[in-house]
Amino acid sequence: MNNENYHIPVMAKEVINLFKGREKGVFVDATIGAGGHSAFILEFLSPKMIIGIDRDPKAIKICSKKFERETCVKLFHGNYADMDKVVRKLGVQEVDGILIDAGISSFALDDERRGFSFQKDGPLDMRIDTSERKNLGDFLDEMDEHTLAKILKEYGDVVKPYRVAKMIIQRRKEGKIKKISDIVQTVLEVFPSFGRVSDEVRQVFQALRIAVNNELFFLRKGLWAGLKILSIKGRFVVISFHSGEDRIVKSVFRLVSQPMRLLSPEGLVRDRILPIAKDLTPKPLPPSSEEVRINSRAKSAKIRAIEKISDRSIQCYLVKEGIDE
Repeated sequence: MNNENYHIPVMAKEVINLFKGREKGVFVDATIGAGGHSAFILEFLSPKMIIGIDRDPKAIKICSKKFERETCVKLFHGNYADMDKVVRKLGVQEVDGILIDAGISSFALDDERRGFSFQKDGPLDMRIDTSERKNLGDFLDEMDEHTLAKILKEYGDVVKPYRVAKMIIQRRKEGKIKKISDIVQTVLEVFPSFGRVSDEVRQVFQALRIAVNNELFFLRKGLWAGLKILSIKGRFVVISFHSGEDRIVKSVFRLVSQPMRLLSPEGLVRDRILPIAKDLTPKPLPPSSEEVRINSRAKSAKIRAIEKISDRSIQCYLVKEGIDE
């Protein structure tokens, strides 16, 4: 696999600018991928430590080689939803910066054996963590039309979700969907396209990938895990790539950046809880036109960021969200 985008981290300059003032701190690169953002942090912020986490074991293998001489980089194969546990295993109680890049790594997209890309034929896999048991084939075997249609609509904004779901499930049962190209052809029968693959194919693949890996659930959990370990004046930066991700980030960051009212059983306000964070991006930051020109995968990226200002009432927010300590 030779891909010039392989090591191009999305919106790296914006990430570094948001982390300015946290030089020589402890950073969590919660989706380290091929290590592009961590390399920028090393170059421009001289960190005391970078804790790199990724669900994809190949990412850890790539970064182990990339950062083999960087003793400050600590790598862990795991889910960023558990980043608080990973950090505390190192004896670190709080960190100065956290980055989540919610996009799928370029090396995973470009590997036809992983089954992520509709542009490359491959097996029905789509697992970010290849050590997990259930792949896309297992997912489709267990899925019913109604549930799949809901997934296509909510995670991919597919405009004819029930028709697509019905055809996919029916053909899978008939043994006619055995590889990625079979899904592409099925979707193209609903949304014919001439000269290029339709946007609907892209949307279906996005929805399937998110569902197979339970990405939105882990994103929300990861945001709260990060808030637990973020220091006062520490910054939390998230790069999202589609509306479902951005909605979750926006809702959590907005919640912790505004006062919270505690109500009595009668519905009366019995207390007001001060916010624990300051919103640094009331409107998400888009990539520059120059970056999109150089790296097309940055086109749909958005950055949201907060700065933690207090720990006094974080427990109230965790309780409200049903988050266990």
